[in-house]
Amino acid sequence: MGDYTKIKINDAKSIFKLYFEDEILSLRALSLGISNSNYELRTEKTRYLLKVSNDKMIDDVIEEMNVLKLLNECKYQYSLFPILTLDKRTVYQFKDYYGVLFPFIEGIPPGPSDDTCFEIGSALAKLHCIRGDFSNIRDSKDIAFPPEFIRDFVKNESCPEDFKDSFERLLDTSYFSHNFEKGIIHGDLYSDNTLFDNNHIKAVLDFEQSGIGDFIFDLGVSLSGCCLEKGRISKNLIDSYLSGYEKIRPLPDQEKNNLDQAIIWGLFSISLWRIKRFTLGNLNPLLADSYKELLLRAEIFKEQIND
Repeated sequence: MGDYTKIKINDAKSIFKLYFEDEILSLRALSLGISNSNYELRTEKTRYLLKVSNDKMIDDVIEEMNVLKLLNECKYQYSLFPILTLDKRTVYQFKDYYGVLFPFIEGIPPGPSDDTCFEIGSALAKLHCIRGDFSNIRDSKDIAFPPEFIRDFVKNESCPEDFKDSFERLLDTSYFSHNFEKGIIHGDLYSDNTLFDNNHIKAVLDFEQSGIGDFIFDLGVSLSGCCLEKGRISKNLIDSYLSGYEKIRPLPDQEKNNLDQAIIWGLFSISLWRIKRFTLGNLNPLLADSYKELLLRAEIFKEQIND
């Protein structure tokens, strides 16, 4: 569920007063999100999406909004821009709550298909083509788990043994000998972080892991989560995704040559994200072993590419 942080209607009304004089008529928890609790707010005229942070510091949320501000200025067509509070802030604070208010966007996360993979690939490539002043944009290493972080984590005594064993068997550290192209990355562009309407992508959501990073790593994460059939990574869906991506941004040779490894790094990154929040953290103890699912997927994919 997407409401780990529970808020009551009266608190929601007080938060909404930081933005508008209108009254909200209803509050509904949405079954989306882990790092945020998500709620639909209804007024007489319209609807809004209220996000309440569960496990991030307020500075992290502000830095995420800095990314969205840049994307808005660069007219990236798939990102949302937050509604500003009455005192012109992108992030609200009320009692112990902080987060963001967005317009409510109609749409649904897509199922896996050639068409949806093509469109998500195109959307990510357009993000990677953003150029501008990055001086106010965080390094993705400050918030996400790129390959360098994974390499260091396996040396830590808190690293689960099965994670360390899979790392040693499945990953090639020659990946670090390359100087890959960098820019704005999403960091977590799984299909459930998109909204589609009439079979076309309408919005890219949840830039929580965004910042300046390697395009190839961002692509690996996204391919590992979008191109799935029955829990396994599909070569055909990868081809469809890359057709959409390379229509906008052709891959340099060194990215093509390291793409399979980047997909495995992507699986390990999301696995580590789960370890940090669920296995070592206490966000949801019921998901403490959920990281193993990503390790198994990496194992199966490695066998596929070796066949």
